[in-house]
Amino acid sequence: MPVPVRGQQARSRGAAGLALAALTSLTVLAGPAGAALADPPAAPKPTSAEISPGAPDPHPPAGGLAPDGSVPGGPRLAGRGLVLAAKAPALPQGIRAQAWILADLDSGAVLAARDPHGRYQPASILKLLTALSVAPALPGRRVVTVSPAAVETEGSAVGLLAGARYSVDQLFAALLLVSANDAAAALAEANGGVARTVAGMNAAAARLGAYDTVVQTPSGLDGWQQLTSAYDMALILRAFVNQPRLVAYDRLPSASYPPKSSRYGRVGAYQFTNQSRNFLATVPGALVVKSGFTDAARHTYLAATQRHGRRLGVVLLRNERQPVDQYQQARSLLDWGYALKPGVKPVGTLAGRLPAVRPVGATDRAATPATAAAVLAQLAPAHRGLRWALAALLPVSALIGGGLWLGNATAGARPATRRRARRLR
Repeated sequence: MPVPVRGQQARSRGAAGLALAALTSLTVLAGPAGAALADPPAAPKPTSAEISPGAPDPHPPAGGLAPDGSVPGGPRLAGRGLVLAAKAPALPQGIRAQAWILADLDSGAVLAARDPHGRYQPASILKLLTALSVAPALPGRRVVTVSPAAVETEGSAVGLLAGARYSVDQLFAALLLVSANDAAAALAEANGGVARTVAGMNAAAARLGAYDTVVQTPSGLDGWQQLTSAYDMALILRAFVNQPRLVAYDRLPSASYPPKSSRYGRVGAYQFTNQSRNFLATVPGALVVKSGFTDAARHTYLAATQRHGRRLGVVLLRNERQPVDQYQQARSLLDWGYALKPGVKPVGTLAGRLPAVRPVGATDRAATPATAAAVLAQLAPAHRGLRWALAALLPVSALIGGGLWLGNATAGARPATRRRARRLR
């Protein structure tokens, strides 16, 4: 079932909320008591009256410094070009990203990078930070009534029905599988509002040591000041892969919604497929993956794999999908990283704080591999892709040591569509 396209009126309706979020995000909130946080580096000034940039900045700004005045991750990561170890082999061909990083998510070793602290628009890969920020306050079984404002959010959408009730599990599945901006808005509202969620995302970034990052929207839709770096997104990816609940959402091959009705109308049952299944289904040891696109960000991508007891992660910013698709670029860098000989020294370190894995709350299901399989059987539509999901998820539960958890509701979505020129997916 196609998603109805909502017109440009969504842009003006979202402007007030975006402005409020922007004001909130300009100050990075304090993390732990007594912690000193660096001010975010200067961001480009708006060059038009539009609410967001319409094209990539030809001169992406440099990143900020840690509170002690050092370059996060080490001095070599201040370079704006390639950062490689002296004995490193030649990089794979076809890497188009203007900024990227390849890191060991367990040891923190940065294996190679390009402009790792250069600041770029993140697009939808920012949704990993959204998920990290709101998940602690939103149990999967909680039911949310979706507002008309959330439904009218610009960009890619899962097709939520205003006034209908969805579980948090369902919204997270849409957020991560089809990059649904309407689900991002609904989760932000359930978390206390867009402004509070944006403030929480900025605080979470600061606690992780992501000092290049300023957030203005929970969806990743562009803002003039909303920027991040490959290094910062690697910190966020590292935190994400250590949250079993979020890993489980991200890995679903597909999901379905039951029929919904409200005073605003009715919608039949439908299902959707994970936009990044090409990576999850074909790359050895694939753990998690997320892609993004806006006109200002161009293509963005991050992914993590686990092989031979090691977890590597890769982030690609301001990328292109031709002639080599992003998932293939990510795979080639990951393959290169696993093939490095022991004598090749890291070029830096993922510093910052790694949050502990959150335990399953009293209102949630027990986190065990067996329960994960049973819950996934409820979440995913009954087709052959389910066997792939279950087979892939159970080894991951052993890897991260906490089992996998989702909740007790049916998840799903309709395919996302573009709704504006400055689109996001």
